[in-house]
Parts: sequence; C-alpha cells; structure tokens
Amino acid sequence: MEKINITIGTDGSVELDLAGFTGGKCKDATKIIEQLLGNDITERTLTSEFYVSEEIKQEETLSRS
Repeated sequence: MEKINITIGTDGSVELDLAGFTGGKCKDATKIIEQLLGNDITERTLTSEFYVSEEIKQEETLSRS
C-alpha cells in the first residue's frame, strides 16, 4: 500500500515521508505537493525502495500442434 505522511514542524518546515512506492513513482507522487509548497526542497533522502525496479511479468504460452 502506498502512503504519504506529511509532517509540518513548528518552524513551518515540511517533511514528506513516503512508503510503498517503487522506483521514481515517489517523485511523481510528491510533485504536486512540492509545487504547492513552492518547490523549496532543501534535502531529499531516497530509501532502498527508490532503487527497486518494477518487475515486468511475461507469460509464455506453448502450444502443441
């Protein structure tokens, strides 16, 4: 399950914590939030989930003649 937690500090700082996103999907998910906040990103920490590539499942059908 994909989740976004938003924490607003007493100093007005905003922290986004994402879970369940693989690859670059996390950046896509936060794009609108970052734009609304003025794109003033001071730090970005990527977790191991960012480096997981999506698996492409391929089925092979064999038929008998």
